[in-house]
Amino acid sequence: MLEFLTGGAYNPETGLFTTPMDRPRYYYATDNLHRERYRGLTPDDLIDIAVYHGLHFNSAHQEGVVFHLLGALSEFGKLGVLSIGESPERARQLYDEAVQRLDEEAARARFDATGMSLSIP
Repeated sequence: MLEFLTGGAYNPETGLFTTPMDRPRYYYATDNLHRERYRGLTPDDLIDIAVYHGLHFNSAHQEGVVFHLLGALSEFGKLGVLSIGESPERARQLYDEAVQRLDEEAARARFDATGMSLSIP
């Protein structure tokens, strides 16, 4: 996914993944982020949260967060998260911030007669 999003390549000699502009990129990821409070969230909710908080993958800067494995989100509260940054620390920071924002927004989610709706200011 890192290669697809950035158009970059892994260099086995240096051990670095670099963008076409020869800038290194690092990632932090999980395929198993699970929280009961995420149950009922939709992929559209995730996109709204990521965009609202400026966490979504930005192709111009070639860093940000991408969600995947969304088939289990609404029913089981499980998803995958990939964060890409210009340093290992930045990738981890983006990941941690995404989880924090998801936790906060899921806690603020409101239920009505038809299901869940988010109240993002």
